[in-house]
Amino acid sequence: MKRLRVVNAETGEDLSTDYTLRHRNQDEAFREQQKQTTDRRDFSNANMPNIHEVYNALTTAQCGYLMLLQCYVDYNGVLVKSSRDKTPMTTADMMSVLQLAKKRMTFYDFLSACTAHDIIREEGGAYSVNERYHFKGNFGSQYVVKLYTAKIKKVYSEVKATDIGLIYRMLPFVHYETNALCENPFEKNPKYIRWFNKKELAAAIGVTPDTLGRRLKQMKFDGEFVVARIKVGGEPERYTFNPNVFYRQSKTPDKTLLAMFNVKKP
Repeated sequence: MKRLRVVNAETGEDLSTDYTLRHRNQDEAFREQQKQTTDRRDFSNANMPNIHEVYNALTTAQCGYLMLLQCYVDYNGVLVKSSRDKTPMTTADMMSVLQLAKKRMTFYDFLSACTAHDIIREEGGAYSVNERYHFKGNFGSQYVVKLYTAKIKKVYSEVKATDIGLIYRMLPFVHYETNALCENPFEKNPKYIRWFNKKELAAAIGVTPDTLGRRLKQMKFDGEFVVARIKVGGEPERYTFNPNVFYRQSKTPDKTLLAMFNVKKP
């Protein structure tokens, strides 16, 4: 490859020590790489180390309500009507989104539990979600899970709040590289990942193994299974989250992981 110099056309000064030349094809290749590795879908974030504080304070169904509601968090933490309409949500707006307008007591029990435990805050008539648990925007930490808001909003009317709540309780156990549900989600060496079996996962999220097995078969978001059940030889079943719904990395999910959920649709 030829060595090229950067020269000031007017003065003849050699600027090669300060600047480098790059072929336009390299720029195009970089842009293509960015398209492949950067995930641009709208998402909010869950802080993994703190989520247990939420599901220790809320019922399973209430965890489901919170998972939907946090999809409406703006970059300043305030709950707003939409990504375009930045008007703060009222209690009536929240009831409408949660489909609890006819179950006012259920809604206010949920809101009271959230405010009592500092999960949701109210100030000057505006409600916000404590960023200790959920926030919107880019992150520098590996200890968060991205929740794809469009997917969650779309399926809320199709999935029971208790099922969404069970999924919420699984968030602290998502492995960074593999999306595996495991005991040690921050383990970097794949050989040492301690996958949950059904009994262990059920215990971790506070349900019986029978309940977990029954509900997992029905947990679909927009026609896609939320959790894959993996069987390796005579080992107990293992579980992996669908990266189209929940994911921890900023780049596009691994193709093998995506292919695991590529089931044929009727």
